[in-house]
Amino acid sequence: MFKTLRHLRWIAVGLAAVVLFHVTTENSAAKKWEVVSQLPTGRSAFSTAVVDGKIYVIGGTLLENESSGPFGLPTVEVYDPHNNSWKKVADMPTPRSNAGAAVVDGKIYVIGGLAATDRRMESTKILKVVEVYDPQTDTWERKQDMSQRRLSFGIGVVERKIYVMGGANFFENQWRLDHVEVYDPNTDVWHNRPSLLTRRDGFETAVVEDSIYVIGGRGWPSIAQNGPYLATLDVYEPGNRWRKKTDLPSLRYGFSAVVVADEIYLIGGLEGAAFDQHVKTVESYHPKAEMWRIRQPMPIGNTPFGVATVNQKIYILGSEREGGELSLDVEVFKVVGVSATDKLPVRWGELKAPDVLQP
Repeated sequence: MFKTLRHLRWIAVGLAAVVLFHVTTENSAAKKWEVVSQLPTGRSAFSTAVVDGKIYVIGGTLLENESSGPFGLPTVEVYDPHNNSWKKVADMPTPRSNAGAAVVDGKIYVIGGLAATDRRMESTKILKVVEVYDPQTDTWERKQDMSQRRLSFGIGVVERKIYVMGGANFFENQWRLDHVEVYDPNTDVWHNRPSLLTRRDGFETAVVEDSIYVIGGRGWPSIAQNGPYLATLDVYEPGNRWRKKTDLPSLRYGFSAVVVADEIYLIGGLEGAAFDQHVKTVESYHPKAEMWRIRQPMPIGNTPFGVATVNQKIYILGSEREGGELSLDVEVFKVVGVSATDKLPVRWGELKAPDVLQP
């Protein structure tokens, strides 16, 4: 189960038919990814959060331990893109990996996840613990637990409330969940919300204009059967309403999702019959146009350990690359915006020619 623990947060997506007016491709001059730093601590399955333009790397599991344990770190390190520097801050009270992180009012809430001393199931703890970090005081505080233990779930913030969706708990006969709950930091109280349209874990979420997009993942039945993989894109809208949107255009999993200028970017991942080929692919989804685009690819196929955005720059924080190489590199790519009158989304790289339809 823990052979590759970081895979618990990777996304699996099914193969969807490509419809011409939904998917376009982009011809561009290849602005290159730039390696700007390295992770101070070699780890995966960590959480990331951005506060005041700084990227927080929280918890996770040491790379040398991810096959045997122990699983779960308390370590928190902060990367400042402005001066390209790292510093260590106060440890998280509960060591864990595969947790969710969200920012409200400049504070970082770390939720759920996993901790284990070794590979044995009896040592594994799926968590419902909520802790909040205040960067101003460099202190942690315990908050009200979630109602359910879970990991590999989706998380998003809308109107200063934290939504936690789906995920997995392989102990309480709840292999994959459809349960949604919302946390109000002002009252320290959790409330239930309408369930996911599909039970899933290992998916990504993205928030655009107060709507939460739930992307890919693995559905019912159980994790032990490792599937089925999902191509579905659902959105949770204000008013507690779920809607289905255009399916993902390609079959891959393990990618990461970030939002830049109200557009959702899916980065890297794995494809192939055994999902063992790291891809360079970058795709984006524009919610208003309901259109997928193929973007300027990365120079080398990889599956990011973590991603974050600061000032319209996308940062990849460590990755597994082609051939199984584990990289501690921090790479950055600038997303260049363009003026448009036809609802074209922000583009990946600098364009020399207009978008054309996917053949």
